[in-house]
Amino acid sequence: MMLQKQLKSIGLNNSEIEIYLHLLGSGISTPPQIAKGTGIARTNCYNILQELKEKDLITEQLHRKRKAYLANDPQSLLRNLDKKREIINNLLPDLAAMFKTQKNKPVIRFYDGLSGIKEIFMQNLEAEEILGVASTKQLFALDTDFFDYHREEMKKRNIIFRDIITYASSEKSMQISKGTLGALITHKILPKNYDDLPMDILVWNDKVALMITSEPIFGTVIQNEFMAKTFRMMFNVMWESL
Repeated sequence: MMLQKQLKSIGLNNSEIEIYLHLLGSGISTPPQIAKGTGIARTNCYNILQELKEKDLITEQLHRKRKAYLANDPQSLLRNLDKKREIINNLLPDLAAMFKTQKNKPVIRFYDGLSGIKEIFMQNLEAEEILGVASTKQLFALDTDFFDYHREEMKKRNIIFRDIITYASSEKSMQISKGTLGALITHKILPKNYDDLPMDILVWNDKVALMITSEPIFGTVIQNEFMAKTFRMMFNVMWESL
């Protein structure tokens, strides 16, 4: 089961995995033999075998004047990934050029659930400086291990973090952040009479992230140079007034 799950994670579907594993274990086989061994209809087997051939995972041969198939050395999995990586590297310059044509048009992306919030935080590891307005107490409670990892990565990359936090977050969570980031982090505290809302704002590079950290958890990242500049200015006004 674990083997099938791992093969699925690299892009093979269930039927491809069944046939590939069958051929690895049984050796050269004809489509009727494969259909019998896997329980997959023979008519479907032909399409799946063609897909596996195109992925360079199996080879077609003539066996007793009939088409038969043989699994290639499992190293072909790495060759297949290397081929995909080469194609992507060749595509990236053109795709990046197309992406940059949207420079003045905001790009808005939505992220659902805790996994989406984590994805937003992984993106901001590309920054030199992050500005935040947050209830870190509620944020860090979502997944302590992940946010410990995120702070360690910030430290490794020398990312400067200026944070405006709620009064309720000013003790324990800031001590933890300060203990990891040291001089890289500075913070200011909102007055005690302001509620500890489950809303976090992050600004870095040309991006602004707005996140809700209570159910339903979700986040939005807006990528636009002028919007990021406006939020940065608003942050600085707040920072100077606290």
